[in-house]
Amino acid sequence: MALMVVLQGLLPAATVFLSKWTVDGITAVAGGGEANLTLLAVAWAGTALVGQLTAVGRAVLQGYATDHFTVQTVTQLMRKMQALPGLDVVEDPRFHDDVETLQTGARFRPLNLTATLLGLLQAVVGVVGVAGALLTVGWWVPLIVVIGMIPLARTQIRLREMGWSLAIQRTQEARELAYDQRVALRHEYAKEVRLYDLMPYLTGRYVDGALAYQRVMRGMRNKQVLGLLPAQVLALAVTAGLFAYAVAQAGAGRLTAGTVVLVIGALSGVRDSLGSVTEYLGMGTEHLRWFQKYYAFLDAKPSVASPPQPRPLPTRLDLRLEDVSFGYRDLPPVLEHVSLHVPEGQVVAIVGENGAGKTTLVKLLLRFYDPTSGRVLLGAPGEEVDLRDVDLTAWRSQVAAVFQDFARFEWTVRDNVLLGRPEDGEKLSQTADASGLSGILPRLPDGLNTRIGQAFGGVDLSGGQWQKLATARALYRDARVLILDEPTAALDPRSESEVFAAFAALARGRTTLLITHRLGSVLMADRILVMKAGRLIEDGTHAELLAQGGEYAELWRLQAGQYTGEEAGRPQPDAVGAD
Repeated sequence: MALMVVLQGLLPAATVFLSKWTVDGITAVAGGGEANLTLLAVAWAGTALVGQLTAVGRAVLQGYATDHFTVQTVTQLMRKMQALPGLDVVEDPRFHDDVETLQTGARFRPLNLTATLLGLLQAVVGVVGVAGALLTVGWWVPLIVVIGMIPLARTQIRLREMGWSLAIQRTQEARELAYDQRVALRHEYAKEVRLYDLMPYLTGRYVDGALAYQRVMRGMRNKQVLGLLPAQVLALAVTAGLFAYAVAQAGAGRLTAGTVVLVIGALSGVRDSLGSVTEYLGMGTEHLRWFQKYYAFLDAKPSVASPPQPRPLPTRLDLRLEDVSFGYRDLPPVLEHVSLHVPEGQVVAIVGENGAGKTTLVKLLLRFYDPTSGRVLLGAPGEEVDLRDVDLTAWRSQVAAVFQDFARFEWTVRDNVLLGRPEDGEKLSQTADASGLSGILPRLPDGLNTRIGQAFGGVDLSGGQWQKLATARALYRDARVLILDEPTAALDPRSESEVFAAFAALARGRTTLLITHRLGSVLMADRILVMKAGRLIEDGTHAELLAQGGEYAELWRLQAGQYTGEEAGRPQPDAVGAD
């Protein structure tokens, strides 16, 4: 590509000299002299052919480079995401801005930087070649032309930097505009958008945001245009002055007509090539700013990471929290001074009102975050290992989970269950039965091979069917610890009963943490933990907690009242219409 670019850069100089020789040759023939016009015609054709061949070859090679660079850059981003095992980074809004910028630019920035560097090389070769032609007029002529273009080059580079900085500052606004478009156009929001007649609101939001965004960007573009104008006028004045000088010299008989044509072509070529140099320098600066952010992202050190020399997992996987407190970034603590011990193999239900810290507790056990204070330990009493001292991949390989906000991968059903692990037909069948997924498969056109989700023309599943699928993927994993975060929230009572019966069987021998608001499901647990406002306030069996008459007993009475028609502490009429 570089070789082709050098050839392309020399073509303007070759064209200028051919123009001079052609005009001088025609003038000589008209005056009765001799000139090899056939050779000149062949030279013109050869120059044009070289230009076409190098353009085609460069385009083909750039296509190869595009394929390579896109895969390489996106792969590096994905590998970096793999090296960020915690959620502290990915749940930071600033991170989303960076990822949006990097993900969007990964498709074209590497190629564009390469193309810009090659274009810069071509423009520099063009300037040198064409400026060399101006030496026939005087040694000082190319120097004057270049000096006249320096202010334009500096202005273009500075304005490019300003434009990039502004684009980075407005990344969140651009993401919000894209989100409003997605809400208005995507199928997953369609029901609420139509039911609540949201389109006028969404359209108004988008238009107001887009106009505000455009006003800022329009101001930047106006600055770029007006900022370039004085430098462009100066560069044009320099070339106009040199053109007038060449014409005057020709009128005095000091330059031939061909030399005047050479000067005209060379001045135009130098101006265009120097303009290209400054434009490529500006674009290159913008691309390099992207790469600066790209490599800063690749070099970022996560706060959650496996230790350089991890300790082996203990033989027995008891779970223990010692005086653990935790808060998200600068927000108030979500957990405060929580201490508990879950022996391996115990089934523990965690209940409490919304915001009590139940899901956050699970995030700490999975080491998506590290505690602000206190420790999370693994192992039997006296043999505990701090979770921060073990290999994260090794620990998480022992855990399966059904999250409340589980991922809906729009792949085949089979891929959703396996999640990249080797397929075991017997185990897959058992998992489908245990999760209730086997009841869905006969209704799917290709069974396990059915593509699901509407993004790629697949079959759309109901909320309950998706939840059974998420349960199946967790159960397929040979895990010693099972975490169920509201695993039946979208299931009907019959399906819920079937799934919990399966959970009860699968939980035998496994440490199981069940987070739920449906207290009827906690009866399968050996032990119940009650959380409130980030603290562990009760711990015991169902019977023990009812006997205590505390928070759990109150929650139980409230939920039981929904089915019996009675509320805690409040007598109800015996029959409809009674006083």
